[in-house]
Amino acid sequence: MRVLILSDIHANLVALESVLQAAAGQYDTVWCLGDVVGYGPKPNECIELIREVAGLCVMGNHDWAVLGRPGVNVEDFNPHARRAVLWTRDELREENRRYLDTLPDHPIHPPETQDYLITHASPREPVWEYILTPSTALENFGVFSEPICLVGHTHKPAIYRWRLHEASHLQGNGYTPATVEYLQPQPGLAIELTTSPTQRLILNPGSVGQPRDNDSRAAYAILDLEAAIWYYNRVSYPIELTQAQMRAAGLPKRLIDRLSFGW
Repeated sequence: MRVLILSDIHANLVALESVLQAAAGQYDTVWCLGDVVGYGPKPNECIELIREVAGLCVMGNHDWAVLGRPGVNVEDFNPHARRAVLWTRDELREENRRYLDTLPDHPIHPPETQDYLITHASPREPVWEYILTPSTALENFGVFSEPICLVGHTHKPAIYRWRLHEASHLQGNGYTPATVEYLQPQPGLAIELTTSPTQRLILNPGSVGQPRDNDSRAAYAILDLEAAIWYYNRVSYPIELTQAQMRAAGLPKRLIDRLSFGW
């Protein structure tokens, strides 16, 4: 079983279609880690495509904000993101709004395996918290027990490896320390997902529709469940087409410009 892992599509249909084309024939199902909408110009089309291809999708903070649910206040968004959320609310067709409303807003197990936990932001705060540092990752490893957790939300690909070390004789108190190591995945390189009672992982595939790691290419990953292999990848797409769609929709210039630079 090979799984195409998508996250943070943000209504960028051109990027989503480019990823699906690049990964064609390499996956059996799709897991989406949330934020199908927000920022971008094609919310209905992206939802409809995810409804068609994804076996699993969870709710992101922008999906939540577009629905107007309590807990994510649109006034807390920066002005550009807030304007995009309000625009998306007006654009969204009712059947697509209903689909977003069915997405789980808590960590879930995929039907294929109990060894993976799936959420948008973090196991501790599934819709909002950013895991951007080993210290935040360490705190989150304390709230789930599965070998591997998949997250999105940061728009930055990352691997956090938790290790439980044997107590040092210098400590003399029987305390067993845990550490978290940050790993930067490289596009096109396969990574073995080695886990054990003393080693677990948090994986982030990066963003399809609005990367923020200074690489403008759409990010995604393919997970081979049987071989326990993570293939992180990037694909170029015609950014100018998405930008033209955003201009036509009257979306903020900053959101348009940032796509060119990956920030």
